[in-house]
Amino acid sequence: MTDKKGIFLLIAYKTSRPTILVMMPFLVISYIVGIIYSSIEPLLYLFPSSGEVYSFQILEGVILVSVTIASSFLIIIAIRKNLVKLLKIIYAFIFFISSVSIFWIHGYLLEVSFSMSSFWLEILLAVIGFIVGGFTVYAIILEKSGIILKNSLIFILGLAMGTVFGSVFPIASFLSLLICISLFDIYSVFKGPINQLLKKTNMSLSTDKTLAMKTSIAIGIGDFVFYSSLVTFVTKDLGPILGFTTIVGILVGIKMTENMLIRYGRFPGLPIPVFLSLLLVLFGWVVSKYIVFF
Repeated sequence: MTDKKGIFLLIAYKTSRPTILVMMPFLVISYIVGIIYSSIEPLLYLFPSSGEVYSFQILEGVILVSVTIASSFLIIIAIRKNLVKLLKIIYAFIFFISSVSIFWIHGYLLEVSFSMSSFWLEILLAVIGFIVGGFTVYAIILEKSGIILKNSLIFILGLAMGTVFGSVFPIASFLSLLICISLFDIYSVFKGPINQLLKKTNMSLSTDKTLAMKTSIAIGIGDFVFYSSLVTFVTKDLGPILGFTTIVGILVGIKMTENMLIRYGRFPGLPIPVFLSLLLVLFGWVVSKYIVFF
């Protein structure tokens, strides 16, 4: 990748190391969090009466995806209208609030997991979120730091957000969100907002394999979030064995995606790891439920 003005809009982890080596500790931590939160029931229902009504849960997932899609198109419109400064302010606000909120939620989830009645853990993690959010505004939005701090913040934020998303959604909401966002990722990279953003900022990855292997690969923060959420969700709801299967599927999918990236210059990071992992989990679930105990 080549940095150009406006790269802050592609908030990504940049590395010349194999992507698998970056993701392996990230996924293992998500796996551990899924085990810790295994006793927590789904918490996020946009429709209070949805409960076990899967049609409402699917609608919840579609609504969340729609918000994401609308936001991505608004970003492109803002760039075309030369509203980059305004976008920076909006990004700063969103990331700061998200950091504080997500860490506070983790404090609450930990208290529920360990049956704690005090609020000190929520307050402590909210303060940590405040600090992380401040560094995020400084490092990513204002572009005032080196690559190590930026990568560390993306790793932390991706992990914090992903593990919450994987813990609080009911199954139909989560799967509809994950599948729809993966399909939109395909469109976005080849025809939609990301494609337009890459053209606008003159960013690309050489299709020459030798050169590409020496070029740092950018992993979007959204990839971190949804990889983490998938591992956490499966581990929490379906057990550690299928959670481990998810990690294997994601790592194999990432390697396949990396090969496609080198071949085509750009390639969506979500579809192959997500759909491969879901297929492996489905196969494992069928085997464990209808064959092993037959």
